Amino acid sequence: MSIKVIVGTPPEGYKEWTNALVHFHGFANQSTTRGEEVVSPKFSCFGHQWSLIIYPGGEEDSDERCVSLGLINRSNASIGIQWSFSVRNADCKEVVHYPPQTNEFAAWGGNNSWVAHDFAPRSTLLDLLVQGSLIVEVRMKPTSADKSITQFIPTNPIYKNVLQKYMDEESADVVFQVDNNDGSLEGEEHISKKSKTTTTLYAHRFILQDISTMLAELCKSDDEGITTVSITDVKPEVFKHMLYNAYGGKLSEDELNNNAKDIMNACDKYGVVHLKLEAEACYVKSNEITMDNMMDTLLYADSKNLALLKEAVMDYIAANKHSIIGKVSLDNFPGHLATDLLTAVARGEQSEGSGGGGGEEEEETESAKYNRMRVGMLRMMLDEKGLDVDGSREAMIALLKEHNNAEASACYV
Repeated sequence: MSIKVIVGTPPEGYKEWTNALVHFHGFANQSTTRGEEVVSPKFSCFGHQWSLIIYPGGEEDSDERCVSLGLINRSNASIGIQWSFSVRNADCKEVVHYPPQTNEFAAWGGNNSWVAHDFAPRSTLLDLLVQGSLIVEVRMKPTSADKSITQFIPTNPIYKNVLQKYMDEESADVVFQVDNNDGSLEGEEHISKKSKTTTTLYAHRFILQDISTMLAELCKSDDEGITTVSITDVKPEVFKHMLYNAYGGKLSEDELNNNAKDIMNACDKYGVVHLKLEAEACYVKSNEITMDNMMDTLLYADSKNLALLKEAVMDYIAANKHSIIGKVSLDNFPGHLATDLLTAVARGEQSEGSGGGGGEEEEETESAKYNRMRVGMLRMMLDEKGLDVDGSREAMIALLKEHNNAEASACYV
């Protein structure tokens, strides 16, 4: 961590460098095939989104011994900046320095990246790894002239406006009557009509139609009048959470923690993907996996397509395999999850330094690359391509391959 201390008043027109540290873990094991790239997640600077792109084996026109490194503007607006790269050794001494460049980065989709084709020899960078990670310091400074008057542009009000329509009875064209009994009371024929109460929730078709195909179908109407929908299988408070999320509202951590499983069940039933994955992440973070609950948790995660929760259980099994053998029955272990388990075991062995096996490196196949990725990375790649992120590891990998093949075919049309 770096600490900034400022003494005195900066001179007029002073612009300071902004630094970002990008960690490429497992750099030594990344493919050295020329032209093959690794792109970092987005990071923010000067109100723009950026990514660092690295070619461990260099670009097509770079020196065969050198690694190429580039900066990408991933925002929908152009910007002019000065930029440079550097890599330090374990003692924080700068060893590799790419001198400052001044360029205009176009908006996303244009000439939005600049690359240091011969950034540094791969052999040099391998000597500078910190616990196996290549840490690149990205230095950036804006070049646009300072304005004497600060320009203020308010944020787009669409999100606030949509959220204000949440539970707005006057404009609603859908009314949900949610059974307060939640279908959990037995002997329903003995319950008096008076004790059967409902909670009324208001919504809008144009909001729900893009959130869930199932909710859109329930709210479909041939006229422009108000549609009333009866909900008997979800608690009113949980259904209310789903609607609030649909309008752009964000649940508090306590609300997610206290209702995570109910929210996952309801969202899985009604196809509300975003909130389902948010509740899943919260559940994984706040619930410990043990030998007593691992099989029940795994079967539950498999039944609800909770890939992140499944991965957490697989990681637990891989890390505790010697303790589990003979103590926990695996008779109910789903056979179709064998690949997930082997992936977790292989990932654990790699982190312990027992993988590799020596010999010449073979070019990694597309399947192998996806198979070793974690669920979070697969979901991020799918989301960036505008694809469905709700599915098993196998479904996500198959979707990525299908998309890549379609893109490759389009290049030849």
